[in-house]
Amino acid sequence: MLLRISVAALLFLIVAGLYLLWRRPSRRLRGLDLRDLGVRGPVIVQFSTRLCAPCKAAIPRLEEASRESGVPLVQVDVGDRPEIARRYGIRTVPTIVVARRSGDVLGSWAGMPADGEVLEAARSAR
Repeated sequence: MLLRISVAALLFLIVAGLYLLWRRPSRRLRGLDLRDLGVRGPVIVQFSTRLCAPCKAAIPRLEEASRESGVPLVQVDVGDRPEIARRYGIRTVPTIVVARRSGDVLGSWAGMPADGEVLEAARSAR
């Protein structure tokens, strides 16, 4: 009986920890070389793949954040450009990044960010 409780508790802690890691902004990205993306100013970047349903679902929210903040949205298909995914350690799609003109990352999210987070970061990038 004690063993079953311990296994259940361990499983719960693993699942809860994975959820918390998925939801919090990623701090792995320290900077982007914007020349890789073909832009010269602040940018919202979505790293995705063609077959990723959550990536497609995120597009309207990201386009709205781009429109409201005046910061362009760039979509990078990591299937077509695996060298960029390797360089920046992209392992989850969608990964969304907001960066300043200097390449300093203001926010990055593995998965779908909460409403308003991308817009807030994009406004501070200007």
